[in-house]
Amino acid sequence: MLGLSKQKENDHRICFQVTQNSVRLLIVKGSGKAPELIVNDHEQVQQGSLAKYAETLLQKYSRLSLKHANVTLVLGTDLYESVQVDRPALEPAEISGSLKYTLSDLVSFSTEEIIADYYEFPEQPSGQDKLIAVAANKNFLMPWVELFNEHDLSLTDIAITELALPRLAETQSHAELTLYQNPAGNYIAQINTPKGLMFTRLLRGVTEVSKYTESEIEAGALEPLATELQRSADYFESHLRQAPISRLILAVEHITPEALAKSLAELLAVECTRYQYPPWSADLREGDYSDLAALGALVEGDL
Repeated sequence: MLGLSKQKENDHRICFQVTQNSVRLLIVKGSGKAPELIVNDHEQVQQGSLAKYAETLLQKYSRLSLKHANVTLVLGTDLYESVQVDRPALEPAEISGSLKYTLSDLVSFSTEEIIADYYEFPEQPSGQDKLIAVAANKNFLMPWVELFNEHDLSLTDIAITELALPRLAETQSHAELTLYQNPAGNYIAQINTPKGLMFTRLLRGVTEVSKYTESEIEAGALEPLATELQRSADYFESHLRQAPISRLILAVEHITPEALAKSLAELLAVECTRYQYPPWSADLREGDYSDLAALGALVEGDL
């Protein structure tokens, strides 16, 4: 999304998924919707440069022929800021370049630090012409560019979590709400429809669901989470004038996921199921959903 474009020269493709406290490396062979996943590894970052941890991971798999492989860097939600703004009265090709000035008073980065891009939803409230502006810190990104150059890797895209996740969503005939456990330390609610991603929201301040026991869940511990999910669904239905969501999908880790699904199904009066990893990731998947953004970024197509 925030990125560059080079031709592919190696059958391996690489993705680094990063947050302020973690670096994940995924490597696949092949292309299309179901590549061959051969590496899924990560480092927890205690202190120091994230790029240094990434270099450690690259050295760990130096036996692989990675020279000139394409790389996607996926930023965690704690490494970029997204803001809804009015569409500038400019040609589409000129919008990204203008956003750093629009965003200078709306994000925490200075104008000189901002690298910006944007995306938009297929539907928005009547009478509005908005887009979602995304800002990242250029000073954070430069060490990554240098790292990839040093290792003869081709950086093809700098992507964001909120757009990488829905690339794994199955095409459906009705709107579905997915709750993702976010490696950056909170939860993400997204609504996908046959038209694509229609809504995304960070749920800040929601207690970590995995800490609740089954008895606490039965006693109503998930009511605050259900309230936030209901608010998301209400906005989707009333402001965007869409039909109600047909299903809630949980990409959330818990020791008794059945209790989690049962409680939220009752609180929201909607079918609730567990998220299913794509089959091509089955052997090396993390299992706690922390690798979904990286997996999504490796599915072929524009981010």
